[in-house]
Amino acid sequence: ATRLSYLLWSTMPDDELFELAAQARLSDRNERRRQVARMLSDPRSRRFSHSFATQWLHLRKVGMFPPDKKIYPNYDSHLEQSMVQESIEYFHEVLHQGLTLSEFLDSDWTMVNPRLARFYGIPDITEDRFHRVKVDRRTHRGGLLTQASILSLTSDGTRHRPVHRGAWVSEVILGRTPPPPPANVDPIEPNPVDSPKATLRMKLAAHIHDPRCASCHRKIDPLGFAFENFNAIGEWRTHEVVEGTGSNPPVDSHGELADGRKFQNAGEFKQLLLEDIDQFNLTFIEKLATYGLRRAMTVDDREDLEAIARSGRESDYEVRAIIEAFVRSDLFTKR
Repeated sequence: ATRLSYLLWSTMPDDELFELAAQARLSDRNERRRQVARMLSDPRSRRFSHSFATQWLHLRKVGMFPPDKKIYPNYDSHLEQSMVQESIEYFHEVLHQGLTLSEFLDSDWTMVNPRLARFYGIPDITEDRFHRVKVDRRTHRGGLLTQASILSLTSDGTRHRPVHRGAWVSEVILGRTPPPPPANVDPIEPNPVDSPKATLRMKLAAHIHDPRCASCHRKIDPLGFAFENFNAIGEWRTHEVVEGTGSNPPVDSHGELADGRKFQNAGEFKQLLLEDIDQFNLTFIEKLATYGLRRAMTVDDREDLEAIARSGRESDYEVRAIIEAFVRSDLFTKR
């Protein structure tokens, strides 16, 4: 009862849960399913959307490196709060509208308030609350990966970080945590003002030729290169503004995954991720179980996680059904 209550409400059980626990009825999977439906219909389930989305997506890192006001004058605390809230509201909408994991990877809608709508170039949003709005190719949004919160938390205060973006995708979407970089690797220096302008991607190419770095960077970097059209705060751009001589170089967002599949931009990359939705399904379930059980998953949990993943596939990856399958699983009742 406590585990279920803290999962969905972030607080102690209510009287009904206590009574069911006293009667030992929560050992019944069907009863646990009924309780999930009841608890998700309660306003307190918003706490789950906030807490789980924040942990899963690493949203606490938004604003960790405050953007330089001279470089990004459009950034302020209201925008930062709106960025974070978009991702939370987006998760809540997917959960409560019966949508699927695919919406996290790509969609034709998002959640915005007036401040974020101006930032994205979405017109006619005036009421000061979050709205679900349609997006098209002109906004370059849709899904989690092109939300400003994700793009900014994987950057620093002055520039975007393709490697950090790739590592985020690898861990959060694909469930593969990259190893830490080797010691004594020289950092990428800013472009000298008297040198020809070069993109950060051009500078990262040096890592491919360093045997200490190459094996990991070949897997991680392409995942971040897909989002080169977004600057450090998630604004769309076609050229990278850097110091140096000559014109600002055009952005290059093409890439090739480790298995040889290629993409030209973020939109095509999202479609490749959709082809790997089974891997995302397993990753999402592992993140959910880590949150719900308050411990890391181990090899001993693999069979249980895969059983929940099968339930996810059978429900066409509906997020609400995946949460229900987790609560009904044997894993949920284990210490």
